[in-house]
Amino acid sequence: MIEKVTSSDQFIYHYTKASTALEYILKSRTLRFGKYNNTNDPKETKNWEFDLGTNENRDLGKYNMRELSSWLSSELKHKTRLTCFSMDSGPLKGNHIQDIFKRGFCKPRMWAQYAENHTGVCLVFHHEKLSKLINSAFEANNLKMSGPVKYVNRSVIRNLNNPGDQQYTINVDYLETIGRKAYAEAHLKTHYQRLFFEKMTDWKDEAEWRYVVFTTTEDDLYLDIKDSLAGIIFGENTQEIMIQNIMEQTESWDLKYMGLKWKNCSPWYDYGNLRYVPGIKGSPWGALITKV
Repeated sequence: MIEKVTSSDQFIYHYTKASTALEYILKSRTLRFGKYNNTNDPKETKNWEFDLGTNENRDLGKYNMRELSSWLSSELKHKTRLTCFSMDSGPLKGNHIQDIFKRGFCKPRMWAQYAENHTGVCLVFHHEKLSKLINSAFEANNLKMSGPVKYVNRSVIRNLNNPGDQQYTINVDYLETIGRKAYAEAHLKTHYQRLFFEKMTDWKDEAEWRYVVFTTTEDDLYLDIKDSLAGIIFGENTQEIMIQNIMEQTESWDLKYMGLKWKNCSPWYDYGNLRYVPGIKGSPWGALITKV
């Protein structure tokens, strides 16, 4: 998962606290799809404000715009679940020395923001295996979408004459024709990219890939990760006891392990720690003790 990797699509990366990984993800071998409006982006946590439009010269004054806006915002967000990852930034040369700054597990801001200030872990997943699991999981009637997040800065003032700029407009003609339930699904299918897979450019270095599931349940969703987990990267300040516990908990999973250590101005792999050498368990120096 580190050396000789040439495909930027082979792996995706999930940053989290060490305790969350140990007590929840790895213990249950599941990955949680959390509520969309529990993210840390105001675009996603705040209610969206929709205006009204018509192509049939309807009297828009007879509609309660505030009520309709609140309804559609809740309908689109309330039962949306997602899980987020970072990606590699291609092209990769397969040279782990040159590629280190392009790897999805080597993002200082991500370690600081999502992995408890470099004390957490980064879970490395086989991208294709995880995608297949998600596509086959959950109820068949759940709408599932996935893809990279696009980073664009958009003005609050929209061009309403542009069909591609109407994600925050409710078409009352269509709403009257098909009803609320069908309209919400149609609006989602038309505008999902702009609504759920687009963020401001300030987020661009996260290089995010996300899986989004639109469900009928009020609860979070959990995915059995099976054999999709490829390895675990430990942070600069991950506690030794956490590393030991996580490795012991997953020792039968056929995973790769590695730690990141900052050397002067750059991150580097903790190659000197024998803990990460296959076949050696316990203390990093345990294998060097010989009988006298």
